[in-house]
Amino acid sequence: MENQSAYRVRSVGRDDYVPAYLSLISNALSWGGSRLFLRRFGVGINEWRVMSAIVNQPGCTATQVGDELGLNKSVVSRSLQFLQSRDLVNVDAADGRRVLWLTGPGHELHDQLIEIALKREEFLLAGFSQQEKELLLSFLRRMYDNVPAMNAYDPGE
Repeated sequence: MENQSAYRVRSVGRDDYVPAYLSLISNALSWGGSRLFLRRFGVGINEWRVMSAIVNQPGCTATQVGDELGLNKSVVSRSLQFLQSRDLVNVDAADGRRVLWLTGPGHELHDQLIEIALKREEFLLAGFSQQEKELLLSFLRRMYDNVPAMNAYDPGE
């Protein structure tokens, strides 16, 4: 049996590590939302996110959707193929670019999904005041702005 005291073990528990909570919450949001949306509407969380990005930026490209959502282009492509097969998204290539639009049924589905998404946010933020929600959003935006520096960090360099 090796002497365990010879190893320096540094442990950080979930209660003291922000990325752990962010990951747990993100996973719960994605898993729960996807399960609900699939059961009720036949679309998963990736399709919902793609639809939402198109509503927020009508006439965008698949590349722009991927950049906006931080999704791999293959995930965006599969989601778009699925949404097109359900007549929820149109791809217009008239100007040389492949621009995306929600169809009438796509807008109808989006309107149903956004109501559920906002209600789920309400549950998530139960007990938070409006001021606390705004403060939380300001913290999250600042954290998001720090992502490039975090991802550029390489202790080997």
